[in-house]
Amino acid sequence: MIDSRSKIGAIKPYFLLFMLRKKEKQTLSRLFLLGVGAPIGLDRFYEGDVTGGFLAILGFLFALITVVGLLVWIFPFISKTFRLLREFEDAED
Repeated sequence: MIDSRSKIGAIKPYFLLFMLRKKEKQTLSRLFLLGVGAPIGLDRFYEGDVTGGFLAILGFLFALITVVGLLVWIFPFISKTFRLLREFEDAED
């Protein structure tokens, strides 16, 4: 909750989500799915990439088994996170 003494007053955080543009909302949704469901490829399935979703699941299972797999899995995870953050920042004003 936002303190009533803050600059935006009594505006609730969930209300601020309604003020975002469609592109920003989509990017936040994809970031959330990436953060929560990356091991099972939720972000890929959400984007409509079924093949990529299954490959993400296989990649995660490979990462669980080997240390090299973990390094291979972590690099795309971090790069996609930064790509989505840049996309959010670059949304049109």
